[in-house]
Amino acid sequence: MIGSRVSISRKVGGKFLAFDGMITGKNLVIVPKRLIVQSWRARPWKKSDPDSILILQFRYATGGGQIDFAHINVPVYDNAGVTKGWHKHYWEPWRSYLKRTSSK
Repeated sequence: MIGSRVSISRKVGGKFLAFDGMITGKNLVIVPKRLIVQSWRARPWKKSDPDSILILQFRYATGGGQIDFAHINVPVYDNAGVTKGWHKHYWEPWRSYLKRTSSK
């Protein structure tokens, strides 16, 4: 869906990686069909940078569903890159994927 190999555990404490290890982290909280909280790290970040936290909350909305999203504690020097990356590598491919699969 995002054009890259992804490996992700379904368990709390399990690890994930995306984009050939460019993004790594672990699952902190999983509430099936409702909530995912993960620690995230990008390969170019400094070792002294703490992990960022990603929160995805899923809910029903008129005409389908909605994802409420927060990605916090991203290093200031990479904030613009991460913001662009979310749109380019996740939101746009997901939107295209959902349009293709919902029209079948």
